[in-house]
Amino acid sequence: MTFIRPSGYILRVTRTRECVLQMKTISRKPLLSRDCKVFTSMEMKHMPAIFSRCRAFIAVLLLSLIAAGHTANAAPPRDARVRAKVTTILDKLPDDFKPRMAEFDQKVEKYINNKTWIEEDYVLPFKIGFQFFLEYRPTSTEDRYQCSLIASGPDIQYYDKRAIFPFQQNEMIQESGEYVPVRALIDFYVNLLIGNELDKYGALEGTKYFEKARAILQEAKFSQFVFGWDYREDDMLEIFSENYKKFRELKDYYFYGLSVLNEEPAQARDYIKQALVRLEAVRKENKDNLAAKQFVDAHYQEVLDIFKGSKDLTPFQILIRIDPEREKIYEEQMGAN
Repeated sequence: MTFIRPSGYILRVTRTRECVLQMKTISRKPLLSRDCKVFTSMEMKHMPAIFSRCRAFIAVLLLSLIAAGHTANAAPPRDARVRAKVTTILDKLPDDFKPRMAEFDQKVEKYINNKTWIEEDYVLPFKIGFQFFLEYRPTSTEDRYQCSLIASGPDIQYYDKRAIFPFQQNEMIQESGEYVPVRALIDFYVNLLIGNELDKYGALEGTKYFEKARAILQEAKFSQFVFGWDYREDDMLEIFSENYKKFRELKDYYFYGLSVLNEEPAQARDYIKQALVRLEAVRKENKDNLAAKQFVDAHYQEVLDIFKGSKDLTPFQILIRIDPEREKIYEEQMGAN
């Protein structure tokens, strides 16, 4: 497993619990083996102070100790890091069909919460949400439902109004070797939410999960239920665009800054300011980057709190330019500083 930080360090924890520290420049050029230094467990006490500031390392270390001491011969625990809350809105269903989908939200929740989605050990638990607005679209052979849905992560949200899938009253949602339209829809958005969350742990760290979502898309395009997948393909093209890549990279700066805020506040503010500079460039290049707009909505108050009392007004000036709707709030904070 690999952890990348804008400070120029890469930390890897191998299966033998050795730690590999690699020096890497901001350019993120590929590393050669000669750039690596291996530390055994006996040498770990001499590691640089960077390790004490690395939340990913701490999480992995704790998980490794627990696994070694308590679960060597036990079955792997259920992955509780992706926790879903699902709601269904049945208002548009015929009254006699509402009972058929009354437990749909519970079935989706059970499927998501019982599945191991994330391979990386260092990821902390986070919550996601799904809302399904169901409409009945039956055929002569099966019950089908068209729906709009909202898939939400900690600081990103997807709205999809073009979904359709068959679903029968006694049907369960579970893993199988065959293509299941409703499961593909859920898997697609869960992987997008995970990808966005993993980008907070390192530059482009969530790529694997965006790739999984794209693979689901490719399969769905050739299924019987293609309605809506052309629009989801547009979303994938956006996610793999150069502009979105820049957005994903700036998140590494922002969340690394948050991770060292208590220990090194000056350095933390510098990283967060760099993230804002990059965010402004992303917004200038593509004002329709909805994820970047949602990022501002989710974190603007956090930025205000971090730079409260600071003589550096650059963060507030950037926020005014990229988020003019809250200009008064930012100007008041500048005046208070």
